[in-house]
Amino acid sequence: MSSEEEDFEAEMEQLLPADEELEVFARVIEPLGKRWFRVECSDGVVRMARVRGKLRSRRHWIKRGDIVLISIWPFKRDRGDIAVRYNHQQIAWLIKKGFIDKNWVAGEEMA
Repeated sequence: MSSEEEDFEAEMEQLLPADEELEVFARVIEPLGKRWFRVECSDGVVRMARVRGKLRSRRHWIKRGDIVLISIWPFKRDRGDIAVRYNHQQIAWLIKKGFIDKNWVAGEEMA
C-alpha cells in the first residue's frame, strides 16, 4: 500500500461514527433553509439536521443526495448536526468496506 493510500485510510478512520448510537450515516433529502436539512438516516429514521458551525466556515456546500454523518442530539432524537460531508471517493470507500449499502446511497431521491 502506498503512503497516499495509507494517508487516505487513516483519514477515513477519523471520519467514521465514533458512537453507533449517536452518530449515523444519512442521505440529504431536501434543504429546508437557514442551515437546516431533512435527511434520511441509515437507521431508517427521517430527521432534521443543521450544518455544524465547523463545516460552515469551510464553505462545504451540501445538496440533495449528499451522504453525510449526523451527530444525533441525545435530548431530541429526531434532530442532529451534520458533522461530515463525504465526497465521491470517500463514499466509494465506505461502500467497499461495508459501512453503507450501495443501493441506499443511490436511493429514490437520486433517481
